[in-house]
Amino acid sequence: MKSIAYYSALPDSMTSGELCSEFLELLGGLESEGVSSDDFLKSLLELSDRQWHTYSLLEASLKERIERCLMSLWDGYDLVMTEDVIGIMVRLGLEGISNFLASRSPKEVSSEVFNEISRALSELGSSVSDPFSGMR
Repeated sequence: MKSIAYYSALPDSMTSGELCSEFLELLGGLESEGVSSDDFLKSLLELSDRQWHTYSLLEASLKERIERCLMSLWDGYDLVMTEDVIGIMVRLGLEGISNFLASRSPKEVSSEVFNEISRALSELGSSVSDPFSGMR
């Protein structure tokens, strides 16, 4: 997997095709190389930010693959991870992650994580699937 510094240094303006290639490479790295979840999430957050700047939605199959990876890494006691996952969800319009987070009970997560999830979902309402809601 490429370093976090690599992803941080990517230009804000990239084509959808370039981003798709970067997402696929990053996902492949997680699945085959066993990179740390922290490095993966920080890199994914950087790519998600670039994707958001394209003002276009990801392909459904890529969204689903990202959602599966995020769910497989989930730790309901890690507030930083939760904040990163929410940031990725918002930028990519990951409705599956929104539903996953909404289904977490206070018994499955720390109180800090539960409060962060509740706050985020309350602010977002039903606009998760369209990260550009209100901008068009």
